[in-house]
Amino acid sequence: MKQHQPLDFLDGAPAMPKRKGLSFGSLAVLAAVALLAIVVALQLTERNRGRPLSGPAPDFELTLFDGREIALADFRGQVALVNFWASWCPPCRDEALELQALYSDYREAGFTIIGVNMLESSPQKALDFIEEFGISYPNGEDREQRVTNLYRVEGPPESFLIDRAGNVRQFYIGSVRYDTVSKAIEALLAEGR
Repeated sequence: MKQHQPLDFLDGAPAMPKRKGLSFGSLAVLAAVALLAIVVALQLTERNRGRPLSGPAPDFELTLFDGREIALADFRGQVALVNFWASWCPPCRDEALELQALYSDYREAGFTIIGVNMLESSPQKALDFIEEFGISYPNGEDREQRVTNLYRVEGPPESFLIDRAGNVRQFYIGSVRYDTVSKAIEALLAEGR
């Protein structure tokens, strides 16, 4: 077995100093990640600024498909769900029967739904949707996107649950589910007793 000879040329050479802390490259990566996190946080803040997630629900007027005019203020004293939808939206189709069931089950107790049709290519498509799902709660087309912009809706479906005093109490993005929303409706209805 051959023995290794010591490396004499390393004797007396100064030892390499051990690095302390992070390298410049590591610091640059951390700075970039921190900057990205700040940009994302600012974008999320801007996106939700003005969206009524609590407090007084912005009042609006809406012309229904049957020609009647309504305002959100007309429903003060009731619990209301303002639902933004479109006929071409698959999650809107998923929630349509559940919304109708909620309206049917809680209407007599002081609950209503106001459907706000948005980004529709034609009023007839919205009317066909309403007929297909047997929707009986008030619905109107937001032709100029006034209500949609007032509520800062990004895309259907989005829904705002409003208490009897006119305050937003819940915000739902995506399909509304009967079991989840019925509990919130019951709680808000009980508050008014």
